[in-house]
Amino acid sequence: MKREEKQRIVADLQQELSQAKVAILTRFSGLNVEKMTQLRRELRKAEVKYRVVKNTLFRLAVKGTDKEVLKDKMEGPVAVAWSSKDPVGPARVLAKYAKEYSMLQIMMASAEGRLFGADEVQKWVNLPSLEVLRGRILGLIQSPATYLARLLQTPGMQIAQVMKARGEQQA
Repeated sequence: MKREEKQRIVADLQQELSQAKVAILTRFSGLNVEKMTQLRRELRKAEVKYRVVKNTLFRLAVKGTDKEVLKDKMEGPVAVAWSSKDPVGPARVLAKYAKEYSMLQIMMASAEGRLFGADEVQKWVNLPSLEVLRGRILGLIQSPATYLARLLQTPGMQIAQVMKARGEQQA
């Protein structure tokens, strides 16, 4: 590979990883081409990029980004998955495949300058999706207002019921 091509790869990776919300390192030794293609297809559907990168090029690419904590963790053949939209998306897809194929191992991840181990990444999978969390928060916000509306409506209904009962007694 020529020097210019390496520089281009490093620049592209650096740009993409600096915008990524999360980057996850995986070891993939033993996965055949068919399984790797399936994995890449699923990751693409989840809007996750997955790339096998030379360790030296990766170390250069993460320099100056919040993913720099991963540079010392690159040993052997490693692939990187990252997403600029959903921080949990890559973990979900990778965990699903790691369960199915033992050859795929999640090594560690980086998000917002912090390093996370494989166990912590596994916990991300159990987190509810962003839409579910937004729905729960909206429900919590609306709950007091609904309760207050019912509370304010109750005295009026009680007066109306008393008046109706009184009217029925006189009739």
